[in-house]
Formats: sequence, structure tokens, C-alpha cells
Amino acid sequence: MRKRRNVVFGALILAVLAALVLSLSACAEKQTKNALEPYSIGWDGRVYTVTPIDNDKGTITDGTSTYSYCYDTSGSSYSVTFAYPDGETYKWSDNGTGATSLGFDFEKYPDGWTLKRVLEASPSAKNEAKSAKNWGLILVLLFIGGVNTAWPQAAWYLETGWKIKDAEPSDAALTWNRVGGVVALIIAAIMMIV
Repeated sequence: MRKRRNVVFGALILAVLAALVLSLSACAEKQTKNALEPYSIGWDGRVYTVTPIDNDKGTITDGTSTYSYCYDTSGSSYSVTFAYPDGETYKWSDNGTGATSLGFDFEKYPDGWTLKRVLEASPSAKNEAKSAKNWGLILVLLFIGGVNTAWPQAAWYLETGWKIKDAEPSDAALTWNRVGGVVALIIAAIMMIV
């Protein structure tokens, strides 16, 4: 009876993990698709239209001029370079520094900081920030909850039993481990949904 229950709980854990992997891959495709759609946004009294060409470059139009942008990633850092119609450039790095060409006309064109904020205000950036989930914590909760629910005796041994020679867990300890496992699984499910 106990073996059958363990097999059922093991199958349940595998099903939850499979559903998690499938949902993550579906979300990634949807975000990529939305990130490449043009959008318009108002900023500092102007309406900017951003048209991504791919994930790394695109154009920004304010109705009178068109500016191109290009992301450059190296390791865990990135920079974005804006090219203006007159050939001037503005480069911003993720360490918080920005630099412009010497001949840049601040009266004629919006500065690079403004264009960078327009890119950061994109609908896809808002969705990514809103849906940023701590998947590492969710997976840990799924693993701990699954082990505690499916194999409470093994969980008890890893927690307490290894300290005491020839010890056996009480029914209350096994129930406590199962309840804790179910609670961890419920919390993980809520974190995936929200």
C-alpha cells in the first residue's frame, strides 16, 4: 500500500514539473512575439513610436526624426547605442554611464537618456517586470514539498533520523512532514499562478 502511494505521489510530482516546463516554454514564446511588435508611447510631450527589428535593434520615431538603437551584450552587462539622423550617437551602459558625441545638438534631438526611458517603458518590458517570478524558489518549494509529501519517512530521516541510532519516526512526525509538503506545494502553485 505504501509503495503504491509513493508511486502515485512520484507521478504527481513529475506531472507538476512537466506542466511547469510546458508553461515556461509557452510564456517565453509569447513574450518574444510581443517584444517585436511596434508600440507608441508618450514621453515629455512627444509621442514616440518604437519599431523593433529584432531583439537587439530597431528604430524610434518621434514624428519628425527617426533614431536607430542597437543593444550590445557581453557577459552579464549590456549597453545601448542610439544613432541620430545627423550621424551623432549616444551610448548608455548598464553601469549607469552615458556618453554622447561631441557635436550632439541637445536642442534639436531628444537626448539618449530620454530614448532609453522610452525603450524601458515598452509594454513587453512592463510585462517582463510584472511577471518576473522567482523560478528558483518555486522549483525548490516543488522539490521539498514533493519529497515531504511522497516520502515523509525519508524526509524525516534527512531532518532528524540521521542523528539518532536506530530511530523510527512517529506517526505525528510523518503527518507533520506530509502537511508541510502539501503546504509547500500549494505555495509553489500560488507563486506560479500569481
